[in-house]
Amino acid sequence: MMKSKRKVPEIRFAGFEGDWDKLPLSEYLTTSKTKNRDNTFGKEDVLSVSREFGVINQIEYQGRSFAGASVTGYGVAETNDIIYTKSPLRDQPYGIIKTNKGAPGIVSALYAIYHPNENVEPDFIQTFFDKDKRLNDYLRPIVHKGAKNTLNIGDVEALSGKVIFPKREEQIKIAGSFKNIDALITKQMNVCEKLRTLREALLSSLLPQGAETKPRVRLGEFTEEWEEKSLYEIVTPYKEIVETPHDGYHRLGIRSHGKGTFHSYVPKGAELETAQMSVVRSNNLIVNITFGWELAVAITEFSDEGKLVSHRFPQFSFNDNNVSLFFRYALINHRFRKHLTLASPGSAGRNRVLKIDKMLEYKMLVPSKKEQKAISDILLEYDRLIQLNEQKLDKLRNLKQAMLDKMFV
Repeated sequence: MMKSKRKVPEIRFAGFEGDWDKLPLSEYLTTSKTKNRDNTFGKEDVLSVSREFGVINQIEYQGRSFAGASVTGYGVAETNDIIYTKSPLRDQPYGIIKTNKGAPGIVSALYAIYHPNENVEPDFIQTFFDKDKRLNDYLRPIVHKGAKNTLNIGDVEALSGKVIFPKREEQIKIAGSFKNIDALITKQMNVCEKLRTLREALLSSLLPQGAETKPRVRLGEFTEEWEEKSLYEIVTPYKEIVETPHDGYHRLGIRSHGKGTFHSYVPKGAELETAQMSVVRSNNLIVNITFGWELAVAITEFSDEGKLVSHRFPQFSFNDNNVSLFFRYALINHRFRKHLTLASPGSAGRNRVLKIDKMLEYKMLVPSKKEQKAISDILLEYDRLIQLNEQKLDKLRNLKQAMLDKMFV
């Protein structure tokens, strides 16, 4: 005999008992027919629906309005109305469902709008569908995908699926707990954004910009002029050749746009068809000659030590009077990318190969080794602080996901 599916969550607030109700969503929501026929609302009142930010004013969210010439006939979304976006996203292929927690506004015909009934807490609806699997499981059986990935579903039909909800008093309690954690997540996101903004300000102040010959801010006692040097004077080609392993090895790759390195394991039998590879050593400049024009460049770290690369990933060690970490901040930037693009003749993709001799002609301003270290030390501390706060943000997001699992049926 099949075991019946549970109708109570794993974690529940004290004082609440009994099974939750399994009912069509139409028991909780009513389709809205209100349209902006008298133009009470204008383009400045158009709303967007974001996976991360929920229902938000379009101009505030995207910087401008994307509405057509006329917004007459747009649907009116009151505060606490529920909005279903019939547009597929990567992780939400059947659209998203959010609650309008802000001011009233209008949305295009691509959105369905619903009024909450008296038996439902509006914020609970959004919280319920914040879990991607729950959202997708609800919509998948009732949405029909058409040509070009369009979603074909009527506004009323979208309410035909069944949901398992508690009574409104318990809904309010659950929604309140998620409101608190969302506030913590938003606060931590703001901390991370402020730190990243401060880092960019530091970077532009501690390093010469444009036609500047010295930075706007000097650290400590430094007063010496920065010298213009080419990469030929800063680095030396580095090679440590080994035979290609045939029993598995760890390979290093480089992300484009100066976003560092990554590692992958190559199992036995999947190795490159080349006799030799190079060993990666830390504190080297390394570049992918195929995608150098996309700034696939990095300064290797301790975690990269010992990984293997093909001949398409040449390395360069820094000469004794240079601090490798400094060049992670001073070299890997938009100006260097422009130089790499010019040094990579050919068409896009694998037909565009970086010429190393041209890359090494790149000229830049460089301070003394002591000042290099002082600058890189302070920027590294900000990077560590940003990383620490981003880890805190990840923990809060993971906590929310765990709550979304355990506090719902």
